[in-house]
Amino acid sequence: MTIGEAGRFPVRAAMGLAYGAQFFALGVYLPFFPLWLSARGLSAEDIGLAVAVPLATRLVSTPLLGFLSDRLGRPKALLVLLASFTALTMSLLALAQTLLAILLVLGIAALAWNPGFALLDAYATRQARAGRIDYGRSRLWGSVAFVAANLLGGLVIQQTGPGAVVALMVAGYVSYVAATLALPELARPASTAVPGLDWKQARSILVVGVLAAALVQASHATLYAFSSLHWSRSGLSLTAVGLLWSIGVISEIVVFRFGTKLVRRVGPLGLLMAGAGIGVVRFAGLALDPSLPVLVALQILHGGTFGATYLGQVQLIARYAPEHRAGSAQSLAAWVVNLTMSAASLASGPLWAMLGPGAFAVSAGLAALGGGLAFMGVRRARA
Repeated sequence: MTIGEAGRFPVRAAMGLAYGAQFFALGVYLPFFPLWLSARGLSAEDIGLAVAVPLATRLVSTPLLGFLSDRLGRPKALLVLLASFTALTMSLLALAQTLLAILLVLGIAALAWNPGFALLDAYATRQARAGRIDYGRSRLWGSVAFVAANLLGGLVIQQTGPGAVVALMVAGYVSYVAATLALPELARPASTAVPGLDWKQARSILVVGVLAAALVQASHATLYAFSSLHWSRSGLSLTAVGLLWSIGVISEIVVFRFGTKLVRRVGPLGLLMAGAGIGVVRFAGLALDPSLPVLVALQILHGGTFGATYLGQVQLIARYAPEHRAGSAQSLAAWVVNLTMSAASLASGPLWAMLGPGAFAVSAGLAALGGGLAFMGVRRARA
């Protein structure tokens, strides 16, 4: 009896747990890790450096591990290895006291931590291709866990202190190890092109589509860096700011829930075009520094700007890249997106200093450029 017949529910459950555990750790790290660093006595400059180190090391390891995954032909085994290594190195953070030790441990941990996101996507899309899971419904548990980590992490850290940050991150990754162990290994696929597609044409579509996704995702850089600060300085309470972010993630979950139907209806390039168009509207609206009711409406659009774009990018690789290159293709796409996001993040500071909320107009421009590239991809797909 095949995995698809005998283990359909266990595979779905393990995939949901894997995404949930992986993003739980991320949901603790992003909002609360700077608090842990501050409690270690690091200055603002030191904290900025500590946050930047994982971003740099992932640019090195992400494509390399993608190629390694395809070369080994055992994607589940590599996921388990990377998850275990991440849990171990994260636990060593509890022992790190000096800036140098913290930077060293963070850099080493990120070599395995960050590439795991693209490799899990590659594994999940292969399972989806075989009909064993629904990719969007598996991925949505990552977003659910991210919100849960924000809420639970805040409560636990408030009660026990910043020292709980690393413990919660390690707990998330220990759970992730268990989830990856529960996943079945995938057989090495045949080294063949995508059926019915000319590889030269498919490669052209992939390049244009990934660049489109990178630009649309990079349009979020100013939002991620300055929106919370701006909203709080404009008079909104921290509770209101938190609710605005929660609204965005909830809309993202809805998009993932119905993601498979959306892909079947409009295709991955159609999703990228939709994400870009919604991004133009969203960021043009934010550039006007709107009132709270309008902000709520604009945050609902996060499901389009992030969710549809992310889903479109992952499904684009799954549709146009050969299955035996799934790991390297997803990893290279993530690398391009990360590099573009890093550049946009660096530019967001000077832009905000010059333009304030008007910097969101530049974000709208990036989304528009991404939409133009996605349209080019559609034209090439129809050629």
